[in-house]
Amino acid sequence: MCPMGASALSGRGVGRALLLHLCELMATEGLATVRLDTHARNESAIRLYERCGFTIIWHGVEFSKSMGVPLEKVHMEKQLADR
Repeated sequence: MCPMGASALSGRGVGRALLLHLCELMATEGLATVRLDTHARNESAIRLYERCGFTIIWHGVEFSKSMGVPLEKVHMEKQLADR
């Protein structure tokens, strides 16, 4: 956990900068696509991902092995390069 807490960094562009930087690193490594998933009700994360160029490619329920329960999730994807 961040010592300052998530709310101290919220809205300052830190998550966006980090995500875009990671996408740049993956593109320089030759990756063409980035995929991620998050809880479907995590609206702030989904907005961040969409602002960074991700689109929802799937929305549904998946069983979480770690939590032992079904969760509503979204899978998102961003094209980094044409292949």
